[in-house]
Amino acid sequence: MFLRNVWYIGAWSPEVTVKPMRRLIMNEPIVMYRCADGKAAMLEDRCSHRRFPLSKGVVTGDTIQCGYHGLTFDRKGTCVYAPGHDRPAPNSRIHIKAYPLDERDGIIWIWMGDPEKADCALIPDLSWLHEPGWRFWTGGYIHLKSQDQGLAENLLDISHLAYVHKSTMGSDPDLIAGGKTDVSVSDEGVRRTVLFENIPTPPVYRQSRLVMDKIDQLSLGHIRPGLYQNHVLIRNCGGPPPSADNLTDYPIQTRSFHGIVPETDVSTHYFNGGGFKEIDVQAINGDQAHQILLEDVDVLEAIQANELLVGHRPVVNLRNDAAVMRWRAFLKKAGEAETAQVGIA
Repeated sequence: MFLRNVWYIGAWSPEVTVKPMRRLIMNEPIVMYRCADGKAAMLEDRCSHRRFPLSKGVVTGDTIQCGYHGLTFDRKGTCVYAPGHDRPAPNSRIHIKAYPLDERDGIIWIWMGDPEKADCALIPDLSWLHEPGWRFWTGGYIHLKSQDQGLAENLLDISHLAYVHKSTMGSDPDLIAGGKTDVSVSDEGVRRTVLFENIPTPPVYRQSRLVMDKIDQLSLGHIRPGLYQNHVLIRNCGGPPPSADNLTDYPIQTRSFHGIVPETDVSTHYFNGGGFKEIDVQAINGDQAHQILLEDVDVLEAIQANELLVGHRPVVNLRNDAAVMRWRAFLKKAGEAETAQVGIA
């Protein structure tokens, strides 16, 4: 079941232009385009006459016209013109669904659920993308042929770094697997803090003169439906007990966000961006991050393919799966609550 009363990344701002674009989200075809005033519109990609995709039509001003019989819809999904017919009455079945949206930080957010619950105050905070002293990138996208839940659990599972990302983010496998983990749950999602102490410096950080051969690494992760954020703090080992209370103790810092948007039951839109605190060398940039994430994609798509063959067989959980198990419990509770609300309505 997809959680719908949540803000998801629908598109990067530059993706949406006056040329209609089709995107499938939660098995729903959506047409995205820009109106004459520059604002984005997102409608169901379906003309109400014969279900022809509006994404194959033409945008004129604030409206989009079907390329089959010319029915024309405004940004609210109202049919404003049907050749040879009077203007359709309000609430007519000829009108189509419009999705609530909001554009900020170069992202167009979409609400897939009840429009009455689409509160923009609930949009995740990515204001850190404007912090001075950092270099940021956005626009990352991967079409993942795996279910969204697999991606979410992979992001919460930091122990795979030693194997999947051993040439970039990895370090000693036993020290990585033995990291100190703390997990907490709120109404919003799950927070996971992982501390690695006195580990060999991962390859991606070795080029910097700010750290030596051994480091302490603190990873502050937060997942909510549709989005995972992570803040990684690096310092030389041997100081006072590592803590996130004083960020100046960590000369190397990276941040990232990962949009987890279900396309279908077995495919996902994987949006991503991030940045690094400006230091003596370039830390992880957008191109390098993309290559690292592709390593995860190989794993997740292989698991998805194997699910078709052995998905009925049991799996085991390890000590580092605590965050994953709490996340599953959170989703179950959130799904039950959303279903109950729909039933009441």
